[in-house]
Amino acid sequence: MGITKYALENAKQLGIIPERLEVLDKQLQSYVDSGQRQAIVYKATKDGVTIFEGTYGTNTKTGGVNMDTLFCVASITKPVISTLIMCLQEDGIIDITEPVCKYLPEFTGDGKEDICVWHFMTHSSGMNDSMYDKCREYALENFGVDLGEEGISYEEMDKREKEVLCKLGVAEESKGRLANLYYLLSTKTKPDFKPGVDMSYFSFGFDLLRYLIVEVSGKSIDEYATEKLFGPLGMKNSHWKLPKEKYDMVIGRQPSAVSADYYNSEYNYQSESGGGGLKTNVEDMTLFMQMILGNGTYKGVRILSPASVKQMFLNHNKGVKSGGSEEYASWSLGWNIKCMKKDGDGILRSENTIDHTGFAGTKIMIDPERNLTMASFSVENVFYMEPNFLNINGRVVNMLIAALEQ
Repeated sequence: MGITKYALENAKQLGIIPERLEVLDKQLQSYVDSGQRQAIVYKATKDGVTIFEGTYGTNTKTGGVNMDTLFCVASITKPVISTLIMCLQEDGIIDITEPVCKYLPEFTGDGKEDICVWHFMTHSSGMNDSMYDKCREYALENFGVDLGEEGISYEEMDKREKEVLCKLGVAEESKGRLANLYYLLSTKTKPDFKPGVDMSYFSFGFDLLRYLIVEVSGKSIDEYATEKLFGPLGMKNSHWKLPKEKYDMVIGRQPSAVSADYYNSEYNYQSESGGGGLKTNVEDMTLFMQMILGNGTYKGVRILSPASVKQMFLNHNKGVKSGGSEEYASWSLGWNIKCMKKDGDGILRSENTIDHTGFAGTKIMIDPERNLTMASFSVENVFYMEPNFLNINGRVVNMLIAALEQ
């Protein structure tokens, strides 16, 4: 695979440099050959047509690595959650400028009542992932239960979480957010900043948004997403709670791969996390990105209005700081937006490009200036904090854009 037959035959019309796409193909294979990645599935479109697609590496399950192979895409879940939030706004059910506590009434105190829905979408709520440490400290100090011990099994962790829930007075038959330990403990933590002051990545904020969607729609996240997004677009292999008959479609990770135990587990296959629980493939995510690139429409099916999509290509964090820098605080509604960043996500992408990465090897990108989409799903063999880790996210973007005449 690699450059598609159509792209090769219409390279001049599409503004493609075929030999540069050959470089991309060889480099993707080299990342597998070097041991950096176990597997890669890659797909790119320009002007609405597929110009490059390829599969590389191995799968511990039968069938090999294919274009329809499923991945847990981790934080790429977040742009999908944001799209569903915008669907609710267009239907007049919510308004993202309203406080989160309007929809989740337990989420109050210590200034949390000032956090609006859009603050979670832009990681500017004043809360961040240190919340998990605060929750564990609360459980240890108040109930004597250590939720942060390393190396314990999922079964033991589940037992400890249930113990804390019991001590919080949660009935065993409780469901949804009121049975989720970290949701309940998050209501007892204090934000580090006032909303709209600091951009600090807060994955659990999207779990809160998932709870909001479930609360106001009266449906599970899969039911609502299928009704408003997956079904209309034909995203037939996108799920939170994965049907058991599709378990074998998920990439099997070798034991040495990053977080293999978790990603290979049924716990992951059934996760409904709004921050990272989506299971999908490059084919479905390309449909999703084509819809965004098409101002909310794909092949005559409208998901969002052009007005809502426009908000996804705007920096909503102007005046907000991140680590003392306003430049790196740039974020749109559920997406990283480039603006003037010089980051590891592809320096050649246009300023109004939106993208998102996912832990352990996934990446999507929409460059509206070039009418371009890219999905690169991989299995990382090297943890990103190790000295020999190679970040390919920017590389696979830069090589693709370097293969275009403009």
